Amino acid sequence: MLPNSFSALFFLLLGPGLLLAQPDGKAIYQQHCASCHGDQGEGVDDEYDEALIGTKSVASLAKYIHRWMPEFEEDLVEDEDAEAVAAYIHGAFYSPEAQARLQPVRKSLLRLTQHQHRNAIADLAASFTWRRNDEGKRGLAADYFSFSEGTDVRKKEKILERIDTHIGFDLATSDPIEGLNEEEFSIEWRGSLMPPETGTYHFRLRTPNGARLFLNHIHGDHPALLDGWVSSNNEMQEHVGEAYLLGGYPVSLRIDFLSFQEKISSLTVEWKPPHGTWEPLPMRHLWPEHTGEVLIVTTPFPADDASMGYERGSSLSQTWQNATARTAMEAFRLLEDDLPRLAKVEQNDPKEGEKLQGFCHQFAERAFCRPLDEEQKQRYVDQFFAKHGPKEAARRSLLLTLSSPYFLYPELNAQEDSHQVARRLALALWDSLPDNHLRKKADAGHLTSPEQVAREAERMLRDPRARQKVSRFFHHWLALSEREDLGKDEATFPGFDEPLIADLRVSLELFLDEVIWSESSDYRKLFTTSDLYLNQRLAGYYGSEVSASGFTRVAAPGGSRAGIFTHPYLLAAFSYRHQTSPIHRGVYLSRNVLGRFLKPPPEAIEFKDADFDPTLTMREKVTELTKEASCMSCHEIINPVGFSLEHFDAVGRYRQLDNGRPIDSKSDYPTPEGKVIPVTGPQDLAKMAVESPTAHRAFIQHLFHHLHHQPVAAYGPDTMDQLHEDFVKGDFHIQKLLQAIALKGSLPQ
Repeated sequence: MLPNSFSALFFLLLGPGLLLAQPDGKAIYQQHCASCHGDQGEGVDDEYDEALIGTKSVASLAKYIHRWMPEFEEDLVEDEDAEAVAAYIHGAFYSPEAQARLQPVRKSLLRLTQHQHRNAIADLAASFTWRRNDEGKRGLAADYFSFSEGTDVRKKEKILERIDTHIGFDLATSDPIEGLNEEEFSIEWRGSLMPPETGTYHFRLRTPNGARLFLNHIHGDHPALLDGWVSSNNEMQEHVGEAYLLGGYPVSLRIDFLSFQEKISSLTVEWKPPHGTWEPLPMRHLWPEHTGEVLIVTTPFPADDASMGYERGSSLSQTWQNATARTAMEAFRLLEDDLPRLAKVEQNDPKEGEKLQGFCHQFAERAFCRPLDEEQKQRYVDQFFAKHGPKEAARRSLLLTLSSPYFLYPELNAQEDSHQVARRLALALWDSLPDNHLRKKADAGHLTSPEQVAREAERMLRDPRARQKVSRFFHHWLALSEREDLGKDEATFPGFDEPLIADLRVSLELFLDEVIWSESSDYRKLFTTSDLYLNQRLAGYYGSEVSASGFTRVAAPGGSRAGIFTHPYLLAAFSYRHQTSPIHRGVYLSRNVLGRFLKPPPEAIEFKDADFDPTLTMREKVTELTKEASCMSCHEIINPVGFSLEHFDAVGRYRQLDNGRPIDSKSDYPTPEGKVIPVTGPQDLAKMAVESPTAHRAFIQHLFHHLHHQPVAAYGPDTMDQLHEDFVKGDFHIQKLLQAIALKGSLPQ
């Protein structure tokens, strides 16, 4: 026992001295680093003016410092000194936790974004009518009629009623319809069209007969969008029009066709959606039941601020203020003719003023998402009805309501009650206002507990508006809006044209929808799924076979795929016109998907293919371009990711050779934890995305920003940790994560 006791005494006596002998990270930082980075990592002008913040672990920081810092004098801080500096700066100011402690993040007062503004006005008007839910049926209801001789007029008789999944007709090639008078007949298709995204849609009818198309207004009191009802001597005619539609908001659709004593009878119905090309109306966007009219304002807004990496309503300008005023006037013009119906005013109604005043009270309450106090009633409604006639009073009231800060700024004078929870929840999941169901819950005070709000969030996720918001998130996360021109050199990649690119985009969207809205809703399947959605055109180009005419999920041809990492649309988006771009692929995937922090390059270096030996592979060119130490501090992360995808060419086809030489896709990859692992292909990237907490947290952060337009840290220092823990425990269920994020940002803090 004596030796052990002596040893204990020895270390007890000398321990403080030994501890003092350990490297002092703060002192070393002040001596060798602060002159460039600042005392608190804030940066120094003319030296290194970027803040020293990031997400690397202590071990990864230590390795980086050991290898690269101080710049041009790398041997000054090595081994234990590098570890000490890393530990010091990580805890003092580098890590997100340290930043939250030094500079607590607060929520910003935000206005409605342009997307939220349009949705809110549409739902505000719809709250006084009705809205049909998607019942899962697809196609349009179709009635077929024949004409025959009557006593005084020609007799119109319905001979067939069914749901058509293909909208169009060709008497020469269609199957015969029993009882149809092929000399004189008509067809009426009716139902709803679900726009997959917000934007301008083009529609086209081609027919030698009579045809017309009604959109969003299916009754005779509104003109047809396309009107070719009077045919021209049985000659083929084309009728084209366009309409601005809101993603997630179904609009009523009616198509009429008439053939009367004409030799040729045919009709082709096509559309061109945003980011698409002309194609027949897809069945997946058609419902056989019609829905109420949607009030759609088209006044242009200035772009919303995206300087934080996500859109938010933080910028104010005279242009924005003018746009809100014009939008209010446009909305009133669209509402004006319907006011009697919405307010239930009869013709010559003696209670017209009373009913319109009550309607304006309701309108303001729904716009502000809470009951009006007496001062608001007087300011926004009653003062006008005391001074003006009913119609003029209603006009002034509605215009003021739609221009009010209480409508435009959802958190202005917010009260922490069920009404504010309802408003936040609707903005988070729908980018809009509470519906009637949610408003009733708020009126009853039934949105105070996490359980109550969770039930509503689960219901709201089944709404097309939620699907549209989630779709917009994935478009942002995958940078689809930044990479809209996927065109390639025709000589190098013949056949890679606009219709094929549009099909690839649909293929990607179908894949995302399947993963997100399946029962498992498994984030991991975004990266591990090896199948692709292909139609006949895509199958022919990518070397597969599809028997059906539409999109079918098939085993990926030529090499193993790994979800979004190897989807041809994304591979093509992050490639040059003639060849791949490992740098573009590596930067995007490292930042957005794997969650790695990459500082901007010290100097912009343009890739010029002509500057390289023409016998080199793309990997060799990139290696040569980025070999300098100032580049490799980031490219040691970027390059392995990009090189691992070199088996897929610039249009996403699998290959074995580059420039006639075997492809080398193997690299060593430094993880955020400071380890170095081999990366040989997309399956290794998928493994990292599935297993890496850094990747998980990056996904959660991107999704949180999209739902609430606020930084995660503004909701407490433990918010990210709790969301991540629940995400992992919940088997990476994306829908449950959506609910959790919606709850966190909606309930009082």
